[in-house]
Amino acid sequence: MPEFEDHINQTCHNLDFLSFVALHSEDAFCDWKVTICFYACVHAVNSHLAKFGLQYRKHTDVDSALNPKLAESKATALSEDAYVAYSSLRKLSRRSRYLVQEGDLSGTTSYQTFEKHFQKAIRHLDTLLQFLGTLYGVSNFKIVEIKSDGFANSANLKFFSVVK
Repeated sequence: MPEFEDHINQTCHNLDFLSFVALHSEDAFCDWKVTICFYACVHAVNSHLAKFGLQYRKHTDVDSALNPKLAESKATALSEDAYVAYSSLRKLSRRSRYLVQEGDLSGTTSYQTFEKHFQKAIRHLDTLLQFLGTLYGVSNFKIVEIKSDGFANSANLKFFSVVK
């Protein structure tokens, strides 16, 4: 079973890839950038679960372990803000990968992913990294440079630097 550090290292690896793609693609490939954010998030939360000797194969099982509103996840639950960030990033990633919108059961609309979705993904990932970095004293999350036009409130980001 992968250990805490294995997942942290993979998180950092995914963040390096995100920086490379975000710096070299301008406003293109937003679907892939959101997906990279999610997989960095997956390893970040798996590092947290590894602290409890847990490893899940299904996103729904991970969600149940992290959800602060479920009694069974008290020990592994994230803070409310971190859980909302994780859950929101998971939904953005589903939109990017499957062109669907959570809650739209009609299946008649194709939902694309745009720069605004990538910016949301960055905010959610930053929230999650801040939570886990503080909780576990992770110091090897470096500042990730991204290129993004019109990024509002980028000054509030801890792990991302927006360059024009």
